[in-house]
Formats: sequence, C-alpha cells, structure tokens
Amino acid sequence: MRKIINDNSATGFRLQKFGEALRTTPPKLARTNQLIFLCGANKSFGEVSMRRSAVKKFISSLSKNYTVLYAEGIFNELRKFENQKNALDLEHWISEIADKVVIILESESAFCELGAFSHRELRHKLVVINNSAFENSQSFINTGPIAAIKEAKAPVIWYPMNRDGIKTQDGIGATFSDLKSAISALPPDRTPIEFKTLSELSANKISLYFLHDIVVLCSPVTHEEIILILKKIFDHSNLDTVKNLLGVLREAKLIRTKKIDGKWLYAPTSVEMFLTYQYNVHALMAAFRSHHVRFNRDRFSEEQSTIE
Repeated sequence: MRKIINDNSATGFRLQKFGEALRTTPPKLARTNQLIFLCGANKSFGEVSMRRSAVKKFISSLSKNYTVLYAEGIFNELRKFENQKNALDLEHWISEIADKVVIILESESAFCELGAFSHRELRHKLVVINNSAFENSQSFINTGPIAAIKEAKAPVIWYPMNRDGIKTQDGIGATFSDLKSAISALPPDRTPIEFKTLSELSANKISLYFLHDIVVLCSPVTHEEIILILKKIFDHSNLDTVKNLLGVLREAKLIRTKKIDGKWLYAPTSVEMFLTYQYNVHALMAAFRSHHVRFNRDRFSEEQSTIE
C-alpha cells in the first residue's frame, strides 16, 4: 500500500510534484455545488417524512448543482469505519459545511435541531419552515430561536401543516416559491486557494471539493490510501476530518463506494473536478491507474464487488 507514496514510484513522484504545484501556483474553483442540509422528522426508522421527501424532490429539481443532504445518510456512511458517539456533533459539523440548513419544524427532534443550530455563527444559514397555526404564538420557540433567526435576516416560512403530514402528503408545496428564493446560490469565488487553506482539511466546501478531486485522480482508492496521499501532499497527519468529508461526498452522490475483499473503495460518480489546477493532473491520474492495474487489478472487477 505504501508503494503509492514512495519517491521512487511513479505515483509518489507525481504526488510530490502535485504538492509542489499547489504551493507555487494555487488552484481556483472551476465550479461549485449548493449543499442543502435538510432536517425534520422520520416517518419510520430510516425513512424520512413525506414533507422532507417532497422538499428534497423540489430542491433537486431546481438545478443539478443543488444537492440535499440527510444526516442519516452520512451517519450510516461513517459507521463503516467506527461507531459514532452522537448524532448532535455530526449534525453541527454538517451545518458548518452546508450552504443552507433547512429545518421543517414537524417533530420534537426538529425543535431540538432548531435550538442547536440557531446560535449566532449559523443563524444566517437557516431556513425554517413552520406551522402557520403558531405564527402569532408567544411561545419560547417564537420569542427565542425564531426571533434570533429573524434578526439575522434568515427566512422563516409559514404554511398550514396537516396533523399527519409526516406520513402523508400535505400542502408543503405552498412554501416552494419562498424556499427557492431562500436557497439561491451565489456564483463561485474564483480567488486562488492558498496551500495553507487546502492543507487545513476542515469543515468547509474547499476541503470537500479538494478531497473529491483526490478521489477522481487516484481512484479506485481505499480510505487508508487517501490518508497516505494527503500526508504525502501536505506533510502532516492532522486528518481527522477526512472520514466526515468522505461521508458528505458519499451522501451527496459525488462519490460512490464498493467493497472488495473486506476493503471499502472510493470512486467518483463523475470525473469532472471542482478545482482547476496549474499542473498536469492527467499524468497523475494515469500514474495511479497504471499502479492499480499492476497491483490492484481486482478493484476494476464489478463481479467481485459490492457497490453502494
């Protein structure tokens, strides 16, 4: 496995040069993807509410560059590597990386999420959908979290919720016009991305996009190999966020996974990269493809794999 980062190997040599190019000629964003974290209820274990399903379908129809994330999908992806300690920390982490956090106030858990996400740093990202029957109520929800959200100029959208709207379709379509305006995307910032920013690999879109491109360039690749590759490029080992970023990429359907001989492999769903690099990335991709054909030929065999 460590052959891929050996200085005497084609992959190790290309990775070294790629890392040097990232320092001297910073990449720029070529495209972006609007990530919407959608919170609400489940109508049963592992099955989201009818409202959440309808909202996801609507948002996805607006543009191929709009991607709706469920925490449940990311949580399940991370279970491949370890048991998660709690969902609250994971949801907070996802909210940091998302462009918008849409919360449908349809359950006790959704009200808890509202409280967790309504602190000052995240208020501007929130879009809240609530029952118009409570619009004029002097409840703690209205005078506390929702008032704070309104002060941050974040939208609160009201409509008459049906009592059984978790399990059956109600009139949530009445919110779609306002919802479309609330989640509109900004054009990508094409400022050069400094090496220090890339190397942080924290909860942000730049880190997410860069990791996606690493999967494009080096796939099919294991989690352990991704860690080795990033250590080779950045010369440090603070890579705790990688598994979370991979979970987001998987839930966003920007990458796919398959299992061969007990190992999970990552591959892109599209070879279109998010960043533009001032380096011959095709040579890097070719080096990894040759390496895998020589040493990991079984990774290209769909018959032996379990694709998810």
